[in-house]
Amino acid sequence: MGKPAKIFLRVLLVTLGILLLGFGGLAGFATYTSNSAISSAEAPVDGMVMGNPEGSLTIVEFVDYRCHYCPIMNATLTEALDQEPNVKVIIRPVGWVDENLSKPIASFVLAAAKQGKAVELHKRLMSLASLPDLDITRSIAQSIGVDVDRAEQDAKGDDIAALLQDNQDYVLNAGFQGIPALVIGGWRYQPDEEGMRSVNGLRIKIADGQERLNKGKGN
Repeated sequence: MGKPAKIFLRVLLVTLGILLLGFGGLAGFATYTSNSAISSAEAPVDGMVMGNPEGSLTIVEFVDYRCHYCPIMNATLTEALDQEPNVKVIIRPVGWVDENLSKPIASFVLAAAKQGKAVELHKRLMSLASLPDLDITRSIAQSIGVDVDRAEQDAKGDDIAALLQDNQDYVLNAGFQGIPALVIGGWRYQPDEEGMRSVNGLRIKIADGQERLNKGKGN
């Protein structure tokens, strides 16, 4: 092999090495970003905890109240919780699906948390036969004792806007492709429609999460 060819080969190998290091760095950064988002999402939000508030295993539920699939996933989660007393669920609404309605409804639910009514409102909205609009959300809220005028005012606050944005950032940075989405014991779970309906499938994931938790504690 001539000298020019050897020089070219060395340059090529060095370039490939740099590219591989770069891709490795990007992959590492993506993993760090995902893990950081998941960890942050698992932090409890006042008034947005369902299930056992003292449960050792944490599930994060990302929902959009205008999402056709979110009630399916929520129904499965609710049924699983009846058989899983050691689980707490952090409800994190987002506002993506319907540009005009998703965000106002999500903001209203987050605002209702200031009155201790968000979890009940969440359950009512998720159990409806059809997707709610803002008027239906207000009506249900009023029926369960929410001060609607106060909630509407609170929903306009910077703190609610920041919380909603955080929720949406967590979904994206965790690596989810959309919603509904769950984080179970620090691991992402986003099944297809058949999986969304499987209580047993979800309980297996919960058991896996509990096992990881126990191993981490040295049990």
